[in-house]
Amino acid sequence: MSELPYATSKAGQGREKEIRQLLRDVGATAVGFMVDDDADMVICQFRLHGRQITVPVSVGAYAAAWVKAYPCGPRTTRADHAKKSRAQAEIAVWAVLADWIKAQTAMMICGLMDADTAFLPHIHAQDGRRIAEVIAGPSGKNLLPPPKVQP
Repeated sequence: MSELPYATSKAGQGREKEIRQLLRDVGATAVGFMVDDDADMVICQFRLHGRQITVPVSVGAYAAAWVKAYPCGPRTTRADHAKKSRAQAEIAVWAVLADWIKAQTAMMICGLMDADTAFLPHIHAQDGRRIAEVIAGPSGKNLLPPPKVQP
C-alpha cells in the first residue's frame, strides 16, 4: 500500500495563518476556525463575495484511514496505536485543509473557476445548510445520479 497522504505532516494548526492569508488574497472576510470536539472536526468558516462558506474536515475519518494504512503491530497496544493515529490526524487535517484551500484559491486566481464553483459544496443555502447537505438530504437526493462504484 502506498503511504497515506499527510501521514508525516508536522505543522498542524500552524497552517492556520497560511489558510487565512490564502482566503484573504481572494477577498474572503470573517475568516475563522473552530475545533469541534463533539463533531470531531476542524472547521474553517468565512464569507466570500457575500456568501457564507463552511468547510469541515473530519479528524476521525483521517484517524481511521491512518489505522487502516498503518495496522497495529505486535509491540504496540491498541490504545497506544489509537492515540498515535489520533495525534497524527489532529496534525494532518490542517495540512489537508490548507492544501485544498490553496488549490481552490489558485484556480480562482488563475481564472479557471469562480468562487461559487470553487467552494460550491460548502456554500450555505438560504436555509443555512451547506449545498452538500442539501444535495445529500431527502429533498436533494434525486439531483444527482447514483455514483458508480469502482471495482
